[in-house]
Amino acid sequence: MTLTKSTYNLNFFKLNTILIIFLISAFHLANAQETDSTKTEKDPAFFSFSWSKIQKDKTLQPLYDALTKAEFGAQRFSIFDQLIEEHAKKANTDSVLHYGNLYVKELANWDKTEKEKKYLYSKAHYYMSMGSSLNGLIDKSIEWNIKGLQEAEAINNKEYEYLHKISLAKNYIAQSNPDKAIKLLEESIDTYSKEFSKSTNKALVTLGSAYTFKKDYVKANIHYNESLELAKKYEDLEVELEVKLQQAKLLEINEDYNTALQLYADISNQAKANNYNAIYYEGALLIARLYYKLEEYNVANIGLTMAYINAVDHENLQFQREALIIQARSFYKQEAYKNAYATMTQLFGVLNEIKAKQQREIIKELEIQYETIKKEQAISDLKEDQIKQEAELDRQKTIKSAFLIGFLVILIPIIALLYTYYQKIQAQSELSKKNEEINNQKVTTLKQEQELKLIKASIEGQDEERKRIAQELHDSIGGNLAGIKLQLASVKEKTDTLNTISGQLDETYQLVRDISHTLIPKKFRQDDFTQLIKEYTKSITNTGEIKVEFHPYPEEKINTINEIVKMELFKVIQELMTNTLKHAKASNTDIHLNYFEDSITLLFEDNGKGFNTEENGDGIGFTNIKSRIEKLNGTLHIDSALNRGTVISIEIPIKNTTNENI
Repeated sequence: MTLTKSTYNLNFFKLNTILIIFLISAFHLANAQETDSTKTEKDPAFFSFSWSKIQKDKTLQPLYDALTKAEFGAQRFSIFDQLIEEHAKKANTDSVLHYGNLYVKELANWDKTEKEKKYLYSKAHYYMSMGSSLNGLIDKSIEWNIKGLQEAEAINNKEYEYLHKISLAKNYIAQSNPDKAIKLLEESIDTYSKEFSKSTNKALVTLGSAYTFKKDYVKANIHYNESLELAKKYEDLEVELEVKLQQAKLLEINEDYNTALQLYADISNQAKANNYNAIYYEGALLIARLYYKLEEYNVANIGLTMAYINAVDHENLQFQREALIIQARSFYKQEAYKNAYATMTQLFGVLNEIKAKQQREIIKELEIQYETIKKEQAISDLKEDQIKQEAELDRQKTIKSAFLIGFLVILIPIIALLYTYYQKIQAQSELSKKNEEINNQKVTTLKQEQELKLIKASIEGQDEERKRIAQELHDSIGGNLAGIKLQLASVKEKTDTLNTISGQLDETYQLVRDISHTLIPKKFRQDDFTQLIKEYTKSITNTGEIKVEFHPYPEEKINTINEIVKMELFKVIQELMTNTLKHAKASNTDIHLNYFEDSITLLFEDNGKGFNTEENGDGIGFTNIKSRIEKLNGTLHIDSALNRGTVISIEIPIKNTTNENI
């Protein structure tokens, strides 16, 4: 393979990232070794986190050699099948996608009828779905499944209809839609299970996962046991290990942590010994996550670091994402805020890489479609003479049928015009209704925006007026009273009346001073900003509806930031808190405000029901938040999914934020 400059830079960046994160976690090893020293490889619960370095498998060399010599067509497709299956077993996701793309590209140029190619297209699209899913490209994986399913149904190929439906169900679970997955799997098992019992094994595992997602653990365990029996019957070790891993998750859910940890270790060691890398990585990640849950953060960080390195080495973006999320939380629990910040930065890079891969997959698909069109055009040119001859014969037939066709040509357009006119009237009626609804919505929205502007303007006007009145009281009336007091003090002959008047002047002056200070807003005075937020979160916690924790670091530096930035940050926190109380149904909320180098980072996290960021549009609250952040030259990132809570990260540069651009 020839490495381009961009590929070399990407690999160099990944190597640096691996070394940085490895060094961050390396100092934890000394603490963990003392605990691990009591265990040996003879102990069934023993598990050693290690780097499973990707290497060229020598057993695949005969296939590589055969591929270079194979003729275009069926021979190469057979070798593609074997290579993809081996790379999928080892979780080499990019290799799966590489050979899958070659499969699709060469099928497009294969000189066979579409009917003959549909079976292989269905198979190739199944491989592309598998690779996309392993890389976390769930939407793209679903797209490949649907294409493959259509091709299998077109030729009535039950085997790949079944496999694509099982793969679709896995993707629906990944999209937090277990009900849709359960319906599809139960229908598929009823239809195909007798004819394809080995594939039913995979369907039962997936069905158990769907019920686990729904927290129906009894049904989940029933399906896992059925799948385990089939796996043992057909001596399918890969599926057997996958089922046992799912059952170990149920033990963890039931808080039987020791048994779950032992099973995770046994399964991971067995998977590694048999080169089932996908199962090994998942098992290692589950072990690290369980140590995190048990607050063994040193051991968890070691495991997560090695899991991340393995995922980077095999270019598995899904495992990278999961490992970084847990490690960021682990560093935070240890109060290693710089490490947590570095890990969050790397997580954003992985999320961006997932999006970039989706775009590259779209471009590759367009290239294949373009080459297919070129091939079809070449075939069309070769058959041009034959088409001309057939056209001449058709012309002769057309002349004989001219009278009949002429009559139909006149009649059919009339009917078509009448039908088109009717459809046009219907469409106009529907369009009018929709326009009316849209206009009503716009009017309602404008009214709401106007009301908000009026309220904001009223509050700002009140603040300005209060400041003006306070200044007038302090400077004018207060100054006059002070002058009168000085004149009285200069009178040499003191009488009781003068003393009384002097005392009343003191009281009046103090009263004016107190009123002027009361009118001036004290909300964002220096050194009171973090205390203000603490009082705000405490007032919400005291309601008993939700527990809110606020963590500023370092507190002294945060209190020194620009007053306008303080005000905007406070309003953003209020808006986020309002959204959580109204929609999230959360029981806990954590607010982290960090001043690091030249930027302020706000991390707002709740354990509520979450939402789909692609389907849910921005309401007025989120629109206001984005507007405030844009005024401060900041960035906003939202990470949320159904039943998984919400994490909102906001970063505001301090050195580029001035009063002029706010």
